[in-house]
Amino acid sequence: ESQSCTRVKTKGASGEVARLEEKLRAVIEAGRRLAAHGGAYDVVEANTNERGEVEAALKAARSSTKAEKARVKELAQQSMSAAGWTSALLQGEENRFAKADEGAVESQLAAATVGLVSSAAFREKREELEAAAGAKREREAEEAAEAAAAQQARKRAKKREREKQQQRGLSFAADEEDG
Repeated sequence: ESQSCTRVKTKGASGEVARLEEKLRAVIEAGRRLAAHGGAYDVVEANTNERGEVEAALKAARSSTKAEKARVKELAQQSMSAAGWTSALLQGEENRFAKADEGAVESQLAAATVGLVSSAAFREKREELEAAAGAKREREAEEAAEAAAAQQARKRAKKREREKQQQRGLSFAADEEDG
């Protein structure tokens, strides 16, 4: 009997390993029936070949599962090591931790409602902060629109000035020709 037909009792056995072990078990049982009842030579030979193929596939699946478990353990060890965290922070990996937006309504609400607050007071404070944030957004949008309009006006004025310069240059050239 092959040692590979016995199932390894591990929690991490993959579905592929379990499927191949079951298939190997069925092939071995079919081989025993053929041996007991005297099957034809070509049928016994096909069973033996199939058994070898299934054993090879099972061995490959077990080794890949084992390698995958080793990679997972290594990754877990690297991610949990203090040295890894420290080196990542020293290298400037700033996105490792989520940061709260200081100006966000939620952070302002949390700061303003520290302690026991009634639901009405909480709701009132939230509405007040949301209204202030909405007004700020509107003010910023208006300022951006005004800035864009002012920039357009500067562009137009600059274009007019360039056109005037060109016309002056042309009139000077005409005056020189006349004189």
